[in-house]
Amino acid sequence: MAPGYVIAACFEGAGAIGIVVALRLLHAEQRAKAAELARFLRSGQVPDAPKVKVVAEARPAPEIRLGPTARPMSAIGPSDALLALRSAYGAAAR
Repeated sequence: MAPGYVIAACFEGAGAIGIVVALRLLHAEQRAKAAELARFLRSGQVPDAPKVKVVAEARPAPEIRLGPTARPMSAIGPSDALLALRSAYGAAAR
């Protein structure tokens, strides 16, 4: 093996070892925090938070409109956008 490959393999191994060590430290730190929190909660020094009571509210009934609508009763023609597209691309009116 060329010396460059040996050096690269050493760097790869050192990086992998560094990742394993970092993960072990993070895991140990997380376990320490969890143990501290459990000890604090068991000590009884936690102040009682006010209990929030959630009350369900009835939804308002939807409005039912009876009578004429806002649209005219006559047939609706093509929109301005459709007319512009037809004139731009030369499509025949249908």
